[in-house]
Amino acid sequence: MSSVNQEYLAEQFQMMEEYLRRARRVAALSRQDYLADSTAVDASVRQLTVLFETSHNIAKHLGSRFGWWTPSSKAETFEVLAEQGVLPADLARTFREASRFRNLVTYQTARVEEDLVYEILQKHLTDFERFAASVARWLAATGAD
Repeated sequence: MSSVNQEYLAEQFQMMEEYLRRARRVAALSRQDYLADSTAVDASVRQLTVLFETSHNIAKHLGSRFGWWTPSSKAETFEVLAEQGVLPADLARTFREASRFRNLVTYQTARVEEDLVYEILQKHLTDFERFAASVARWLAATGAD
């Protein structure tokens, strides 16, 4: 078992904070203003994708540093964290769903449902905050921070 790379994790957490700040700014728009602004929609899709990918990077880092089983998908990465006690099971399930959203916006050529993206902004930004807090608590509790 290797120790975690504190500098790397700090950079990832800082990126999460920055993209949460950006996403909150867009989330503050009314539904009507949001849907009328294609730039806001595109920006929010990017922000949510970066937030997910940053969370995934943190999860992968922990998995590799502690020698946990290797997941076969991004979604499974969060299940590993739940099994190891880093994340609560409900949050791991939420990130499984976030993985599906990430795949949709990354690989689908069909138009993303703007109402769905707005709903995610309204209801799920706190999931990224919970993720960061859970990881930080686990690191502190295990002395790995």
